[in-house]
Amino acid sequence: MFKAAIAGALILLLTGCLVTVDSDSRPIHTAWDDGDVSRLELGKSDREWVRTSFGEPITKLQYADGTEIWKYRNRSEKDTEVGLFLVFSVDVESERVETLSVEFLDGVVSNYWVEEDRY
Repeated sequence: MFKAAIAGALILLLTGCLVTVDSDSRPIHTAWDDGDVSRLELGKSDREWVRTSFGEPITKLQYADGTEIWKYRNRSEKDTEVGLFLVFSVDVESERVETLSVEFLDGVVSNYWVEEDRY
């Protein structure tokens, strides 16, 4: 009975140490952040303000109705290491891409949205 209690206590003590997780996220390319996006004003912000605030877009799309869409991209990598106490370790890398699309009509911002992809 005493040996079983010691074994149970030892198992509970070691359980907390069996799995380790270490995570690190680092930006690769950042063109904008949430604070920048929150300053966009529909119907007020114009092309020059957007260019000054965000720089040159990676893509410009023009449509027959006069609508223009500028795209900006942020990329970051996340490295997560999961280990089982002194037995093995797995390193998982993922990439996150966020694309900000800004739509202009008659030279002013008419809409904007953010899309997120994970690889």
